[in-house]
Amino acid sequence: MGTLDGKVALITGAAGGIGRAMALRFATEGAGVVLVDLDEAGASAVAAEVTALGARALPVRADLTRNAEIRSMADQAVAHFGRIDVLLNNAGVIRVERLLDVTEEHWDFIFSVNTRAVFFVLQAVARQMLDQEPGADGRRGRIINTASIAGRPGGRPLFAPYAASKAAVISITHSAAVALAPSVTVNAICPGAVETPMWEQIDAEWGELEGRQKGEVWRERIAPIPLGRPQRAEDVAGVAAFLAGPDGGYMTGQAVTVDGGLVMS
Repeated sequence: MGTLDGKVALITGAAGGIGRAMALRFATEGAGVVLVDLDEAGASAVAAEVTALGARALPVRADLTRNAEIRSMADQAVAHFGRIDVLLNNAGVIRVERLLDVTEEHWDFIFSVNTRAVFFVLQAVARQMLDQEPGADGRRGRIINTASIAGRPGGRPLFAPYAASKAAVISITHSAAVALAPSVTVNAICPGAVETPMWEQIDAEWGELEGRQKGEVWRERIAPIPLGRPQRAEDVAGVAAFLAGPDGGYMTGQAVTVDGGLVMS
């Protein structure tokens, strides 16, 4: 028996990385999952992994920069499963660029996915949650936004738009936690250096800017982690499962850092 038996989780950015790890972890805990991604084939592949674990899965292709597709995504989830108990608001993008070389297109691309889409996905799913009957814990839903340690105080000159967008996610989390209480809890997770395709991209782009060899930036970034290894997507998924489960029911408005000790507070 899993801690999320009978629950339905909607996961954005579910085709790989942290989103895929969340889908598999929630499936093992007994939840049905809606797998949302612009990469339709990737979402379907993860859906096959979920069903192989004996859980229910619905892959949905959606461009989350379009509000009509966000609404359609939520409608498809409810039509298939009847409700949405957990939102894992996880989709995100990054580009590495020197601050003085950031263009309007670069800025708008990052904010359209990391901030605007996060807000309007939250809004659409929260409306559904508030309309549905509460669960056994008395809550109508749980929302978990993926932020980043880059959204914490401190300068990030090679990815300033990304850092600003993730700081905004933390702020949205605080505002939504107050607005939706007590029916819906809203928290954020701030991962660190996670061993995913996104960090492969960061390593390549950062290395190109500074003339470094492949893997050099990554090795430098993970070297000071106190827990002695790179972060895995499963580390983030485990915290998400806690926040969505019975033991996380009295937490709201929190931005939980899970990074092996890179940032301490």
